[in-house]
Amino acid sequence: MKTFKWWIEIVLTMNYLYSVGYHTYEESDYRQLCHERKFSQQEFEDIVTRTTAKIIKEYSKSERITFQDVLWSVVKELEKDGFQQASFAGKFHVFGWADIRDKKDWKSDREVLLNKLTDATKKPLQKRS
Repeated sequence: MKTFKWWIEIVLTMNYLYSVGYHTYEESDYRQLCHERKFSQQEFEDIVTRTTAKIIKEYSKSERITFQDVLWSVVKELEKDGFQQASFAGKFHVFGWADIRDKKDWKSDREVLLNKLTDATKKPLQKRS
């Protein structure tokens, strides 16, 4: 009887998370990216800076360009370099200017999740099981 040894190699790929985006006094947009390689903060800033500079060269020199204008192009270019947009198992995003406890505040801008949160603030806290 022959004895066979089976070797199973499991390769775990650790993905490191990175965020790139902009903010203004009225809005912001951040894209979360992942990469299998861990970059230092300085390395990541250099990658994004080089990528952005490359994209801006495609614009007319007289054009006003903001990071808001080029964010999506930067993300698409980073994806060519091995970054991937992160996928999340869950998210919780609501309209941020409305009073959480008042369903009438910013009524036309409230979404179901924000109203669910409002309802939850009126109930006694329940312990998680």
